[in-house]
Amino acid sequence: MEKYQKMIYDRIRKTMRQWNEEEEIRENELYRFFHNIKGTAGTIGMQEVHDIAAVQLDSLEEGSESYWSREEWRRAMVPLLPYVDDPEQEETLMEEVGSVQEPSEDTPLLLIIDDDVEFVTYLKDLVEGSGYQALVAMNGEKGVELYYELNPRMLILDYNLPDTDGLKILQQIMDKAKQDFTPVVMLSGEAGTEAKIRSYELGASDFISKPINHRLFFPFIQNRLDTQERIWQSSLQDELTGAKNRKFLDGELEALNYKLGRGDGGGFTLILCDLDHFKKINDNFGHTAGDRALRHFVKTVMSFIRPGDTTARYGGEEFALVLPESSEENALQVIERIQQALKDHPVPDYPEVELRFSAGIRAVTESGTSAERLLEEADRAMYAAKHQGRDRAVLFHEGLSAVKETALLHVIIVDDDDVVREMMEQYMKRRQEIGGHPVRFHSYPDGRAFVEDDWYREGDYYFLLLDGMMPRMDGLEVLQHLRLHYSTDRILVSMLTARKGEKDIARALQLGADDYMAKPFRVREVFARMERLVKRVF
Repeated sequence: MEKYQKMIYDRIRKTMRQWNEEEEIRENELYRFFHNIKGTAGTIGMQEVHDIAAVQLDSLEEGSESYWSREEWRRAMVPLLPYVDDPEQEETLMEEVGSVQEPSEDTPLLLIIDDDVEFVTYLKDLVEGSGYQALVAMNGEKGVELYYELNPRMLILDYNLPDTDGLKILQQIMDKAKQDFTPVVMLSGEAGTEAKIRSYELGASDFISKPINHRLFFPFIQNRLDTQERIWQSSLQDELTGAKNRKFLDGELEALNYKLGRGDGGGFTLILCDLDHFKKINDNFGHTAGDRALRHFVKTVMSFIRPGDTTARYGGEEFALVLPESSEENALQVIERIQQALKDHPVPDYPEVELRFSAGIRAVTESGTSAERLLEEADRAMYAAKHQGRDRAVLFHEGLSAVKETALLHVIIVDDDDVVREMMEQYMKRRQEIGGHPVRFHSYPDGRAFVEDDWYREGDYYFLLLDGMMPRMDGLEVLQHLRLHYSTDRILVSMLTARKGEKDIARALQLGADDYMAKPFRVREVFARMERLVKRVF
């Protein structure tokens, strides 16, 4: 069998090199290539190659005379790269589809909720190879958690899931999706007309049948994201809470700065507020309670500010107050009244929810400081308030510049391969920080050594790279231990696996892994993905 498998690999390499000389190829050539690969690979026991070819064939037409550009056919070839063993060829294809380029911080994040391991790994590769970021959830519960935590730009949702169905997920997240203008795309290989009708009635943006045609799928994604962006740009209000949004806030700070520079104003005060332990409200009482708490906070704030003041939603549970013609003392009085009102009047329908917040105050008496800098300085003061025990306000001064950096990020790799550990360590020596956090690197040769070590420090953040297969205690056992004994809001876990199609991926995602990466991998890509997740979550 090794002889015939080598012939398959040679055929893939030869075809890629031949097509690299062409600007474009016909679709029927692609069809014949994958058709031949599928038949031969299945015959000689190369099941994964057979499955990849089968998926690609579903989006190709045998008799089509249409032409595929170099970028399009190379994207179709990406899933075969692990079987080529041709570094030069791999580098050429990966550079063409852009997957080795580190996406910027604002690269759109797509969330895929689907329990078909082969399909989601295939789709995740295609999505990330087309310049987007992708995360995967294998069941509805994990999917809803990631949706609320990470606010993806688009949700791709399978109609049938192991723990629920797509319609129930739609009902749980649709209010937020509508408020954020998030496109929700339903996928199914079997759903009939009634299921599609019901999905549209509940608010799904689109319903796509499996198998997908990837040539149509990515222009479709970009179309929906462009529409979402236009809607965002046309709106200045946060629909969930009724507060103004970040765009309005930036404009207001610039306008007040301009008036101050002209001598047409007596200064203003910026207050940045962050609800304390907000994730625990969602975890303990549900996301409906969390949404209700956000609205209650804004309603309470608005009852204590003047008509010319601004309340804006700055982030998930962060809010900004802008008080023109107001001093630090006035700002402190406003905050105290709001804090007392929240203690006296609990969240409607959730009297057991204790809503508290930490605040940073930045008084502005001179023009010339940008809105971004003002927000950063108010943010430092707010973190100082959290550092001092929460439920309090702190005035900004220059000595607070390093307060936010007190929370370390610990990057921990648990892998029995000493070569992998050494590569990671050498790369980390060149990194002083990730996502704004100073970094400490740790490595362990197996799961038992990690679990038995005194590795956890309250208040720090952690990113774990866990090998799936290890002696003594494998990655899945470590993952179960983490989720059982530690708070999940400060620990991110990415599984390392040697085979994309193995069942361990599904199990890891079901146990709460935040991401997975397939071996072999580029160290630079590992840390690029790590940095994006750290920035989004921490």
